[in-house]
Amino acid sequence: MTPNPLKPALPSVRMGELKDMAQEVIVASATLEGRIAAETAKALGDRLRFLNSYYSNLIEGHKTSIMDIEAALNKEFSGNSEKRYAQQLCAAHVQTEREFMHRIVSNLPENICAFEFVAGIHRSFYEKLPQEHRYTHSRGGFTGYQARPGQMRDGHVSMDGGRTPHGPDPAKLPEMYQAFAGLYRPANFHGDERLIAAAAAHHRLTWLHPFRDGNGRVARLFSGLYMARAGINRGNLWSLSRGFSRDKQWYMTNLQSADSPSADGTGFDQAFFADFCMFFLETCLDQVSFMDRILALNRIDARIDGYIKDREAARGAMEPLDPRAGRLLKALFFRGEVARGEAGPVMDMGHQSQRNARRIVSQCMREGLVRSDSHRAPLKIGFPAHVLRYYFPDLFDPSVLGEAREVFD
Repeated sequence: MTPNPLKPALPSVRMGELKDMAQEVIVASATLEGRIAAETAKALGDRLRFLNSYYSNLIEGHKTSIMDIEAALNKEFSGNSEKRYAQQLCAAHVQTEREFMHRIVSNLPENICAFEFVAGIHRSFYEKLPQEHRYTHSRGGFTGYQARPGQMRDGHVSMDGGRTPHGPDPAKLPEMYQAFAGLYRPANFHGDERLIAAAAAHHRLTWLHPFRDGNGRVARLFSGLYMARAGINRGNLWSLSRGFSRDKQWYMTNLQSADSPSADGTGFDQAFFADFCMFFLETCLDQVSFMDRILALNRIDARIDGYIKDREAARGAMEPLDPRAGRLLKALFFRGEVARGEAGPVMDMGHQSQRNARRIVSQCMREGLVRSDSHRAPLKIGFPAHVLRYYFPDLFDPSVLGEAREVFD
C-alpha cells in the first residue's frame, strides 16, 4: 500500500508545546469575545471582515482600502482598472466569508474539509468576479487559462517558475484530497487539538493546491471557517490574515519549509511541520493580544466623545449631532442594545422629551451610527466607515481605511 504523505495529521514532535500554545490562544480568544456585548461584537465582527479581505488580498499583492471595499460592495468602482480589480477581489472575499460563516453558524456542514465545501468557497469567490477576471493570474497579468471556479486543477503546479513541482500530481490529486478530507475532519479532534488541526490543515491545503488559481485566498478563508467550526473566533474579532500579512515573507517561508520531505521520503519533515503549526498558533495569539490592546474598551467613551467634538468643530461637513447622542452610543456599545423607549432616559432627556429623543435617534440611524432590525426592535450600535478612525484609530489608520473618503477632510 502506498504510504499517505499527509500522515500523521498532527506533528509527531513538539506536541506538548503546541498544546500549551493552542490552549493559550483558545482562552485569550474566548476572553476577548466575552468582554464585548453580543450585539456589539456581531456588528464589529462583520466590519472586521473588511480587514480579513484587505490583508488576505494584500498578501497576494493587491492593495485597496476599507473605504474602497465598501464602495465596491455598493457597486461603486474606480475608473482605474488595477484599483477596480483590487476592489472586486476584496468585495468578493467579504461576501464569500459572510456567506460561508452563516453556513457554519446556522447549519454546521458534516465535514468542512470535504471537497464540496472547499470547492464551494472557491466557486463563490470567483463567481462574484466579472467574467473577464475568472482567469489565472500571473505577475504579467491575466493569462488565457480559465480559473474554472469550484473545479479541481488538472495540471501541474510550480512555485518557482517551473523548476520544482509543487503538490501532488494532478492524476493523484483526487485521491490525495479525499485523504485530506478524512484526516482533517473536525470530528476527529477534541479540545486544544482542534486548533492545532486548523494549523496543520492550512499547510496541507496549500500544499495540495487543489485549484488552478486562488488557492491562498481559499486556504485563508477555509482556516477562519475551520476555527469557527471549532468554536474559536466565531465573532471574527481578530484577523489571521492580518497576522500573516505583517511578515508575508516569513509566512511563505514557513509554509514552504513545511513542504520539506522526511528523511525516508514517505511524508513531510515533522520538525518543519511542527514549526509551521507553532508559527500559525503564535500568529493567532499575537492577533488576539493586538485586538485586546487596540479595542481598548476602557477608552471607548473618550473616543466617542472625540468623534462628536470633531463633528462640532467641522461645521458644514455633516449635519451637527446633538452631544447627548454620545450617551446613547456609549450605552449601545457596552450594553449591546437599548429599547427604543429607553433612548430618552439614556440620553438623560427624561420622558418629557421623547420628540427630541426620536429626532436624535433618527439622525443616528440615517448615518448608520445606530441600527435596528425593525421600527419597533431595540436599538443597536453601528460602525459606519467614517467613525472607524475615531473608535479604533490604531486598527483603522489612514493607510488601511483610505483618506480619499474621509468625512471631515
